[in-house]
Amino acid sequence: MFHGLEGLDGGGDLTLDLGDDQYLLEGVPGESVTLADAGGSTVYADLDGDGIIDHISSTHADGGYDVYTADPHRAAWGLPADGNPPSGEPRTWGLTPGATPESVDPRPGISPEKAGWHWIDGG
Repeated sequence: MFHGLEGLDGGGDLTLDLGDDQYLLEGVPGESVTLADAGGSTVYADLDGDGIIDHISSTHADGGYDVYTADPHRAAWGLPADGNPPSGEPRTWGLTPGATPESVDPRPGISPEKAGWHWIDGG
């Protein structure tokens, strides 16, 4: 789901928390880091400059993509301007609090309560 994390050496100034896993990424607080592997590429961004990754955008080799945020209020751009979902979309369009990286991961034993990530777009 997220690309380029396997084999990181653990040095860096940007922290990425994914449930029980924590990664240190090379980069400067307030900026982003792009990592890639054979499965695609992922941009890990610190939008508020606190040194903690709070926005993740992944593009997969199969052409799909996923976008997550750790703070749905700062990511209001993921919702339509009038607050209503597009015609035919469920009321949960945009930010779906129950859809964290862990809850959409098919691996058994992963708890959706582990992280505060919200899926905001994908295809």
